[in-house]
Amino acid sequence: MSKIRLEFSEEEWEEIISEMPEEAVERAKEAEEVFFFEPSRELVVSDPSEETLRDLSRVAHMESSSDNLYKFEIRRMDLWNSDLELGEAKNIFDQVLDREYPSFYEWLEKTFHRKKIFSIEKEGPYYVLKSTEEERMEYARQIDEVRDNLVVDVTDTKSRIKSGSKSRVKIKKALLEKGYPVSDDYKFREVEEEIGLDLDVELRDYQKEMLQKIRDMKAVVLANPSGSGKTVTAIAAMCDLDAPTLILVPQRSLVPQWKEELLDKTNVEEGMIGEYHGDKKQFEDITLATYHIVGQNPEVFRKDWGLIIFDEVHHIPATVFREAANLQSTRRVGLSASPVREDRKEKDIFTLIGPEIGGDWSLFFEKGHVIKPEVDILFVDWAGPEYRQQYEEAEGIEKNIIASKNPAKEERLEELLEEHEDEKVIVFADWIEQGEKLSREFEIPFVSGEMDHDRREEILHEFRSGERTRLIISRVGDEGLDIPDAEIGIVMSGQGGSRRQATQRTGRVMRPIGDAQMYFIATKGTVEEDFVNRQMELLREKGVTVTSEGLG
Repeated sequence: MSKIRLEFSEEEWEEIISEMPEEAVERAKEAEEVFFFEPSRELVVSDPSEETLRDLSRVAHMESSSDNLYKFEIRRMDLWNSDLELGEAKNIFDQVLDREYPSFYEWLEKTFHRKKIFSIEKEGPYYVLKSTEEERMEYARQIDEVRDNLVVDVTDTKSRIKSGSKSRVKIKKALLEKGYPVSDDYKFREVEEEIGLDLDVELRDYQKEMLQKIRDMKAVVLANPSGSGKTVTAIAAMCDLDAPTLILVPQRSLVPQWKEELLDKTNVEEGMIGEYHGDKKQFEDITLATYHIVGQNPEVFRKDWGLIIFDEVHHIPATVFREAANLQSTRRVGLSASPVREDRKEKDIFTLIGPEIGGDWSLFFEKGHVIKPEVDILFVDWAGPEYRQQYEEAEGIEKNIIASKNPAKEERLEELLEEHEDEKVIVFADWIEQGEKLSREFEIPFVSGEMDHDRREEILHEFRSGERTRLIISRVGDEGLDIPDAEIGIVMSGQGGSRRQATQRTGRVMRPIGDAQMYFIATKGTVEEDFVNRQMELLREKGVTVTSEGLG
């Protein structure tokens, strides 16, 4: 699969521009256009469509992106790892390139031919190395690392391999270094039996449909709404493939949550689950790791994975996480109810991982799988002229902080808590000082990253069980914590104009357990007006009605 490695540096971009005709550079700013540098087999695409990015991700390696320009390199390894035949790859290049390039197509044919020469197959109790050509087999036998791991030559095109998976690995590595990939018909484990995963829950109809799409498409991003069971669908894909699986998460705090889900939803035993983060470095049939540790040690994770699950996949374009997208696997599944980014690199998510499925939320609303939320923006005036003056004298992020902490919001919060006295309410406050103040005034516990872990888990358990019906939570609840569902959500302050944050927080009230009401409280006539309207963009796109009061 493709991956983003770097943003274009100024020097790189100047070099690319220098090789492009001036008129082509101007056209590149206006519409999709592909520029092919045949000697280096590099492509630069301007303002690509989703279809173009999807097609190129199947045959090329994305090196970098900047604004509306994407740079790809066509490499043998990516073509060998794809599920394409030569004719399918040619069709993609015919569609993307402006004309035929005879030398390039000749190289393409040779590349695909090499993919079919060597294979490792099981014959009775033994593994054998086979070749479709006698001359190539003789060449392989003369490579020291190959010869040392063969037992006997059976025919001119077949040799028996020493027992043990290490011999197969050494042979494959040696031939790959010489430019010959080796297909291995027993890709995952030395032992004969499979991992033996079974799903212990019944899938909903739409989850079964998504599972079938994962089978057919092999690489997807599940973008269905919060509460509709993306995690269960991904676990079902694990059981369906029944092969070694790597689960990547953005924060270590998500590891125990995934572990709990696996133990609850499948027949897996705890000893089959490994963890690779911090001081834990254990690979098992199912391994949980953080994106960060993969970025630091990519070579350690280059194994024959059957499935890689990318949790909170909207993080994948970030520099520290990009290395994870280059790991190879038979299938890959990304998970995110809000696959959007404020740097507008949504296209990169789907190019790196796979196309989006489940993004039509209206289907989930219509069938009652999740509740369509009601979203109200409540604008409030300043609590007094002194606060307005502080705001006008401030600059940059200080303006946002002052507007977020406007005391007039507390009066509105009190009204809402009284109005929803008999319902479960989560209050979101990004700023620690604000959250602590609200906690004191309303006698509601404030959960933040600074809270003791045991105390935090105790409070969350009480809210989940119904012992508590009020909870204030900081940004730590957006990702990384198993926050219980609520009926009412109230946002007192947020992360600028983050569409993703607003969607994630709204997802906390969308489970079919009662009302689904979200309130976003913002200070009128400040940067919060722009922020909150931008936050609503994705929700509106998903068919959620957003109303506002307090303006005018």
